[in-house]
Amino acid sequence: MKQDWKAVGSYGTIGLEVVLSILVGLFFGRWLDGKLGTDPLMSVLWFFFGLGAAGKSVHRAWKEMQAEAAREEREQGNPAPVYDDPKARQDERAQDDDRRAASTDVVLDPDVQRPAKEHDER
Repeated sequence: MKQDWKAVGSYGTIGLEVVLSILVGLFFGRWLDGKLGTDPLMSVLWFFFGLGAAGKSVHRAWKEMQAEAAREEREQGNPAPVYDDPKARQDERAQDDDRRAASTDVVLDPDVQRPAKEHDER
């Protein structure tokens, strides 16, 4: 339970990181524009630097989430399949269909409730 709240706190700050990265870049660019006299240039440039930093923080958090999920699945004995071969999946479906067809070949006689035979003598 404690670990669940830790994850919420850790990943709940992603939005704050994104907003702060963009705003810090924008305001730093505006400050540089004021100092250097290049009115929109530095604001736009540092805004995009802020976007890049925000993207990097989202990517980092995503990688951490994947690593945490893989670790939890390993510990719980439920590993996710690394690669699911489409041909193997198709073969498996064909085998399931064959089993299903074989199990429905037996027809029950409604009067006796036992498997009916072709030459059933009454």
